Amino acid sequence: MATDPVCGMYVDEHTHLTALVRGRRYYFCSHTCLETFTAPAKEIARLKRLTAFSLGIGLPLFVIGFGQGVGWWLAGLEEPVNLVFFALATPVQFVAGWRFYHGTWDAFRNRSANMDVLISIGTTAAWAYSAIVTFLPLVGFPLADKGTYYDTAAVIIGLILLGKYLEELAKGRAGDAIRKLMDLAPRTAHVIRDGKEEEIPVELVQVDDLLVVRPGERIPVDGTILEGSSAIDESMITGESIPVEKGLGDTAIGATINKSGLLKIRATRVGADTTLNQIIKLVEDAQVARAPIQRLADRVASVFVPAVVLIASLTFLVWKFVYLETIAQSLVFFIAVLIIACPCALGIATPAAIMVGTGKGAENGLLIKGGEYLEKAHKLTTVVFDKTGTLTKGSPSVTDVVPSGPRGERIGAPARRGDRACGFRPGSLDRGSTGFPGDARTGNPRADWHGVRPSRKSRAHVGGRDPDQCGRGIVAAPRSGW
Repeated sequence: MATDPVCGMYVDEHTHLTALVRGRRYYFCSHTCLETFTAPAKEIARLKRLTAFSLGIGLPLFVIGFGQGVGWWLAGLEEPVNLVFFALATPVQFVAGWRFYHGTWDAFRNRSANMDVLISIGTTAAWAYSAIVTFLPLVGFPLADKGTYYDTAAVIIGLILLGKYLEELAKGRAGDAIRKLMDLAPRTAHVIRDGKEEEIPVELVQVDDLLVVRPGERIPVDGTILEGSSAIDESMITGESIPVEKGLGDTAIGATINKSGLLKIRATRVGADTTLNQIIKLVEDAQVARAPIQRLADRVASVFVPAVVLIASLTFLVWKFVYLETIAQSLVFFIAVLIIACPCALGIATPAAIMVGTGKGAENGLLIKGGEYLEKAHKLTTVVFDKTGTLTKGSPSVTDVVPSGPRGERIGAPARRGDRACGFRPGSLDRGSTGFPGDARTGNPRADWHGVRPSRKSRAHVGGRDPDQCGRGIVAAPRSGW
């Protein structure tokens, strides 16, 4: 049997509740789970509205009902108050709570039982009993106990919706990791067909297409370089910040950045076969993978819900016929068993924790293969890293300039190319020295650079020599206002 990626319930693969997402088919126990998975932003907005609606009505009803029950206010006005409660609580029961009825119907159609069954039975029992108590006196059947449980049903629905809303927020943040990975891929590609270059959506690129990648562009798909050479930034794959020199016959990975040269690449892997999409698939598989503790829960899931309903029914009968309690008091115990048993921590909290953990890991460049490895992680005693790029930020930057000698002394050895012509002149690092008499080269009044002075083109000149004359120079980023 398949597993619902949202709630973790087992689902018959012949169900009509399926969705094809990025080439993979998923199966769901209810329409609610289907919509949650395929349109998470819309589902989060809907849950937010329904939660506010349910608690906005349920909590005031609870306060008023509690005060009336202990005699603080509205004593002797049970019948009109019950009518008002009925009018307010019924929309919560059948509008905000409709998702639970829909889920129950889907579960019955799939010949299974899910958490929606417990919620719908418990809240419906409270609402139905309260409705009977409300309307029997109006048709000539007086009751000694006119207490109702509209507030209980409304608050239960509101709190469960609040829990689902917070859960979806957590899953949404985890899903952001996958969306960020997907955003790395370029949307279009430059393809040469029939001797002409054209720009097409990257989804239309086919194997053996000839691609043109200009400096600064991301490589659309995996391929082999046929013409040109360049430095390619592969840090999003390898973690190494230094661009890799690539040339004729080398492999180019999709979504990496071409830093310098013009490249012509023959596409070898496109669509779901690219390296980036394989990484995305790995993260998705990890998020829906079953941890060992979940597999334990799965073995009892098929009997869990029916067993809870049976125990709740027995509780009602025992309190009514053995302890001779009223129907109202016995119903309270019946509802308590159903609601406390749901939601199940193993069925909902554990999948959410796995999804958040693997998503957060992917967001920080750590790929976790599944819930089993997360569960085993607490046993780790040593972590071994195979390269320095794993531990660094990914891009080098200058943090400090530390002189190695007294002020006014030469602190740098000359470059051998041109010997002293390319080195620092003695005394050139005095405070205020630019290396250019009268500051004629730049005309910039800011001379507090100890011999390293940026021009308006952001090129640094050291010891009076342009770096273009000395091989590799120093590049300085200008401050605002330069």
